[in-house]
Amino acid sequence: MEKFIGKFIERSMQKIVRILVASLFSLLISACASSGDYSPLLRAEPEINGELTRVPRTIRLFYDALPDVDQSSLKLIGPNGEHQLRGLHTMAADDLMIEIMDPVTTGEYRVEWTTVVGDNPTVYSGAFVFSVPGN
Repeated sequence: MEKFIGKFIERSMQKIVRILVASLFSLLISACASSGDYSPLLRAEPEINGELTRVPRTIRLFYDALPDVDQSSLKLIGPNGEHQLRGLHTMAADDLMIEIMDPVTTGEYRVEWTTVVGDNPTVYSGAFVFSVPGN
């Protein structure tokens, strides 16, 4: 009888441990998923998902705190590949700004960005698209 009770307790403890491990794993996964939703990017020029009526000459991204230019990068990719950009800087308005050197033509464009904002050392990155319709 003692052996039976011992095995019963052992199996019960194993089930409890499995349930606890599964619960902790679920909590960890949900915490990671929810924290990944935050982005410091507030808005952009050209507008995120915008359809432009005129060709942009610069890209300007606005964040919820001042970005660190030295730890930031912007990339513009269009129908003909990556565009040459020049002069990444801030206008001291919690923003990043850069000049587009190559002509922007009709098509879909993707802006890829990476930055560190404010006093937070976290590196954030993201991307958005805009389009330039034909005449």
